[in-house]
Amino acid sequence: MADFKFNFASTESDEETNISPCETETELFSPRKEIRQAKEIVIPCNFSSYVSSGVEEMAIGNFCIKHVSESNVEENLKGKQECSSQDIVTAAKNNTDLIPLVYEGGLKVWECSVDLVEYLMESNVECEGKRVLEIGCGAGLPGIFTLLQGAEVDFQDYNEDVIEYVTIPNVLLNLEQLRESKACESDSGTTFDLLQEARKRCRFFTGDWESVVDFINPDLVEEKMYDLILTSETIYSVDSHAKLYYFIKRHLKKPYGVAYVAAKTYYFGVGGGTRSFENVVKMDGVFDISVCKVYGDGVQREILCMTCHAG
Repeated sequence: MADFKFNFASTESDEETNISPCETETELFSPRKEIRQAKEIVIPCNFSSYVSSGVEEMAIGNFCIKHVSESNVEENLKGKQECSSQDIVTAAKNNTDLIPLVYEGGLKVWECSVDLVEYLMESNVECEGKRVLEIGCGAGLPGIFTLLQGAEVDFQDYNEDVIEYVTIPNVLLNLEQLRESKACESDSGTTFDLLQEARKRCRFFTGDWESVVDFINPDLVEEKMYDLILTSETIYSVDSHAKLYYFIKRHLKKPYGVAYVAAKTYYFGVGGGTRSFENVVKMDGVFDISVCKVYGDGVQREILCMTCHAG
């Protein structure tokens, strides 16, 4: 797990910043700047390179989850000419976890993502048969946890390299671990079977939220809406709050869908945090939002729960 390392100075004060939701969705998503376009990433048939990095295990309660080693991913990408971009390598060279509009820290396992897995586990959140979306997934641990509990999961991250060399390998590693733990001949299968299962139960999207929001379910088909939306460490910048809120609002299944937002109460240096995001949600009046857990060790962190407004 890691703490943020910002390599830019904030133009905001370190006091909490309140922002209002966008006046109109058109204003929020107008083409006023170049953005990273949405794309769906499909696992190729030859995916051995996806799982060639070193593997680490993390125990969260009595649950063990695997993920690729960030140092090995960085090292492997340095020699790959075919990778989609050099975003991860560039961030590593600059010793930073955030380059605005380039790299959003997707390689690391952030502490709030571990908090969210822990919360889902201890709260016995129902996952089997549910449709789940993890926004800004990075390593994808919360989404992978729900996948192993029987959910169908879509993963979204800003960077293609993160999805291709971090999220997808983590999904495959943990599906393989699940199959092995069942210890049944019928479940042992082949690598092709593993690939087919991953393709059947998961989708992977990249791009800016501004682009992805209308890409994953453009016709808003009801059966493709999500029962559960997860996101962690994505509200560090107040500039992103309205876009993230609209993403959740557009794709959460009504009226019983639930969204969980895991984040620090306040991100010093950039001004975001749970209170400022909570204000955006409350001002729109569509969702109820509450703090369902507080973590006081180290920098204070929270899990926020969003549900459709009862009224």
